[in-house]
Parts: sequence; structure tokens; C-alpha cells
Amino acid sequence: MILFLLSFQQSIAQFQNDAREILNTICSEDFHGRGYAMGGVEKTARFIEKRLKKYHLKKFDKTYFQEFKIHVNTLSGNNLIRLNNKDLTPGIDYLISASSGSLKGKFSLAVINADLINKPEKFRKFIDSDFSDKVILIDTFGLHRKSFNDAYKLITERNILKAKAIIKITRKNLIYVPSQIRKNFPLIILKESSLPNNPRDIQIDIGSKYYPDFMTKNIIAYIKGKSDTSIVLSAHYDHLGTMGANVYFPGANDNGSGVAALLTLAKYFSKQKKPKYNIVFMFFSGEELGLQGSYYYTQHPVFPLSKIKFMINLDMVGSGDKGIKVVNGTVFKQQFDTLVSINDKHRYLPAIKIRGKAANSDHYFFFEEGVPAIFIYTLGKYKEYHNIFDTPELLPLSKFDGLMHLLIDFINIMQNDKRTDIQKQNVSEIQRKN
Repeated sequence: MILFLLSFQQSIAQFQNDAREILNTICSEDFHGRGYAMGGVEKTARFIEKRLKKYHLKKFDKTYFQEFKIHVNTLSGNNLIRLNNKDLTPGIDYLISASSGSLKGKFSLAVINADLINKPEKFRKFIDSDFSDKVILIDTFGLHRKSFNDAYKLITERNILKAKAIIKITRKNLIYVPSQIRKNFPLIILKESSLPNNPRDIQIDIGSKYYPDFMTKNIIAYIKGKSDTSIVLSAHYDHLGTMGANVYFPGANDNGSGVAALLTLAKYFSKQKKPKYNIVFMFFSGEELGLQGSYYYTQHPVFPLSKIKFMINLDMVGSGDKGIKVVNGTVFKQQFDTLVSINDKHRYLPAIKIRGKAANSDHYFFFEEGVPAIFIYTLGKYKEYHNIFDTPELLPLSKFDGLMHLLIDFINIMQNDKRTDIQKQNVSEIQRKN
């Protein structure tokens, strides 16, 4: 019994150590936020490939890679914003919208605020001005005219006033979102706390590059089972990339944690006896641009989707002090109850909570194609998301070991589960109803 406990504790420590090692590597500055500029996503793919080879996982073809093309705008050039001759800090004071075009120069500011907007005649006279050599700063704090919402969108998203650039003020957390399109003007999101009392002028140096056919890749590997049926584990490995040459988004939780989990499980199962069913590991690119990698895979599967017994997608699994949430848990209640039963017995996690359908990660298009699939993410105090603070140092991995043991136990039970056809029938019934 003592030897068993020591072995269990060592395995826990090894899970965490392996995850930390992976996160410290793929979330480092050298990987450029695992984005599409500066070779970040490609470097990450090669890192994963090297690990899969180390664990002796098999390929479905001559390579682990499945290539496909995406449209993406990148910000990998300069990144300078100076307001009233004061340098602002990217990622803290402001974000540059990922759809921004390039711009360099010093410009005067034309300020649109509540005081102006609440006076219709004054505002109409203002918008008749020439903004072709100015930057518009728009701040709606204190605005009483709800009808201005449409105009606000036209100004900030379409630049209908034809300014050099648009600055919009926010009181919310700065959240960066990549873009498939490139606009002909920069959009800057500025924190209200960084706005001077009397904004007069701005110096901008932003460099962007648009790729209409950027080649990226999914990564697929497997452990051979005794039949041609497969259990699939998936996670996306891309992230937000860079916002200029001097800022990158580490993406430790989103989704370095999912990559670390899959590689940890790949290492574990590669050392076990031959399973009944194949265990397939899928790492998707293009998730941050609209689940593009997983969608591409469902349209170009390397083995029939009908041969997938069950799919578990992992995305943002780096905390867990409040347990996990299981998307599609209400659909696949039998599997959800199995997870709960395992956890009740071993107390791996504080809680396992159920959720219904959601198109919020890479499980979605598989489910739409009739594949039994769930998506697991962890719950906890950690809230860093799509910002520069989602780092390995801050990510707690508080219940990472528990999640690994829960999944190992669940997969081992699934290896002996004969009710796959019933679950697939349930998927078909759900598709018909919707």
C-alpha cells in the first residue's frame, strides 16, 4: 500500500512537471504567441511533432500534419502609440485591433464625446468636418442618446468619417481577438485610465501584413488499438500571436494547458499495454480564427468519422480549483455520469458541472457531423484570457493532476464500453430535432 501511494504521488508530480516544462516552452517569447506571424504556429507544430515522435505515436499517413489554408491579418511590425508626447504601454494601456492596417505619423486628435453627441446640432456640424488627416478619438461615457449606437459602430468599425485612425475608449479589460480581415485603417482600443485630461495629438507607428492564403496545419497521431474504432482527444495549439514585434500573447491557459494535457496523456498511454480502441490525439490550428482547423478536419478526415467512439476536447484546463464544466454533458448523460461516478470515488476534482450544447471550441463541428463529443474546461479563480498576462508563471495548474487521473480512468472505462451505437443514435436524434 505504501509503495502504491508513493508511485501515485510520483505520477502526480510527473504530470505537473511535464505540463510546466511544456508550458514554459510553448508560451515563451521564442514561440511568438503561437500565432501566424514570425513563425510562431509553425514552431509550435514542430515542437508537438518532436514530442509525438519521442513517444513513438503512429501516423495515419507519411506525416503527422494535415495542411490547410486560412486568411489572417498579422501585426508583426512596429507598435508605437504616443499620446500627448507620452509613450503608452501596449497590452496594458491599449490594444491594436487585429484587423488594423498599417499607419505611421503624428496626427491631431478630433474628440467625439458625450458632451458633443448629446447636442445634435453641434454634432452634425462636427461630422461635416474633414478628418482625412486626423485621428478620431471616441468616448461615449455619459452618453444619453441610445440611438447613437449604430453611428458608433459605423465610425469605429467602418470608419465612415474617413479618419487616419480610430481610437475607442474602454472601461473593460483589454481582450485581443485575431482577425481574418484587414481594414484600411488602424483601430486602437484605449483604456480610460490611460486617457489624458486634454488629448491633443497622437504619434502612431503600426505595421500589419495580410496573408490571404496562410498555410497552417492540424496534427494527428495515434496509439494503435486492437480494432479500427478510436477514442479521440483534442486541443487547439494556436493562440493570438503578436501585436507588433515587441508584444506577444503567451496563451498559457488558452490553450497551452490543453496542449500540455494531450502530450501528458500521449506520454502516459504510450507506455501502457495495447488498448482495445485506437487512442487518437488531434491538435488543431485556426481555432482562434473561428474553429477553422477542426472544421477542415471534419470535411477531410484521415479516417472515417463514423469510427470515432467518443471525443474529448480540452480547452483552457489550467485551473480547476472549482472543478470542471462538461459541454454536451446534457447530451451524453451516460458519459457525464461516468465522469461523476469516477470523481465521487476518487475525489480527483472539487466538482464536475454539466452544460448543454455550445459552439465554443473544437468539439463543435465533430458533434454537428454526428460524432459523440464533449468539451471540458476547468473552473476557478484564474481569469486571464486573451491578454498578455496569461502566462505559465500565473497559471496555477491547481487540479491538473486530478484531471489527468480522471481522464485516464474514464478512457480506460470507455475501452470496455459497448454502448457506442446507442450514443451515435442519440446524436442523430438531436441533429434531427434541431
